[in-house]
Amino acid sequence: MNVRLQRPGFCLDARLRLHGAGVTAILGPSGSGKTTLLRLIAGLEKPDAGHIRVAGETWADRQRGICLPPQRRRVGMVFQEYALFAHLTVAGNIGFGLPRAQRAERVADWLQRLHLTNLAGRYPHQLSGGQRQRVALARALAPEPALLLLDEPFSALDIGLRRHLRDQLLELVAELSQPVIMVTHDLEETRHLATHIGILADGHILCHGDADALFDDPGSQAAAQVLGWENLLPVQRSEGRRLSAPWGDINLPEPPTQDVRWLGIRPEHIIPTQRSDEAVAATLLRCTRLGPFNEWLCRLADGHPLRLHRPRHENPPAPGTRVWLHLPVTHLRLWSEAGHTARREPGVQ
Repeated sequence: MNVRLQRPGFCLDARLRLHGAGVTAILGPSGSGKTTLLRLIAGLEKPDAGHIRVAGETWADRQRGICLPPQRRRVGMVFQEYALFAHLTVAGNIGFGLPRAQRAERVADWLQRLHLTNLAGRYPHQLSGGQRQRVALARALAPEPALLLLDEPFSALDIGLRRHLRDQLLELVAELSQPVIMVTHDLEETRHLATHIGILADGHILCHGDADALFDDPGSQAAAQVLGWENLLPVQRSEGRRLSAPWGDINLPEPPTQDVRWLGIRPEHIIPTQRSDEAVAATLLRCTRLGPFNEWLCRLADGHPLRLHRPRHENPPAPGTRVWLHLPVTHLRLWSEAGHTARREPGVQ
């Protein structure tokens, strides 16, 4: 897929390749174009340039004058607000648009798959949020689409229901070998569901690839922010093996291949240590218990915050204490200002 859409004050120019079955999560700040991308794929918006091809079929190609209407695209879509027909029962919603000869069989199948059989005769206003979401999912999958689109599908549900429904979705995706594109802001949901991730910012795909690999190294400071990296530190100078900034200095085992402007490290990889030339000085502001670990919030010499996670049984120093922190180079991710990875440790994919 390679599409461009120009609107006053906004331009979407996105290139994205699906990896067959599995869930591709599209992440990005509000207003970055995530929902617009889904609408282009579904045929609810027409691209100004480019093409959309799914399962060997061309859905849109501006150069060739092709733009199939939504009803001719084999796409299922679940909206954040469910968009169920209020005048139809659960069975009627699931069967809407299905061929008459297959309707009863398919409706019965999806009622059973999503545990809705005893609700078949109810109307949307008689259902809970979780039940409405299951009906919306069944309605989207009943026509056997080539692609399933999910727009913030679980955001209106409480935590327990979200977990239950995403587990059901995973089972269905595995069973049907169903490719899915999901727009979400929820990083836990992304970690749980996504096999691949695309990060969209200012109308452009910053990066797209394997979910585990991108969580380990987003490839840029902008992508790291979207993926929830809290420890992002600017680098003032990169000279040889030494990185320098007002917050401290870091010595690398070898010079980076590009000029470094940003450094990232996850909270679980930072280690309190004794004062040394290899440690960074900080002040402990507070310690918060977060489940099985404590989170230390520290302030570096220039005022930048730094968070680290320590075992629950470890007693932290008192707030206001000066601490020394070791940032292991094997866990550092270094990025240039252009947004490319400046250095990878050997063995990191």
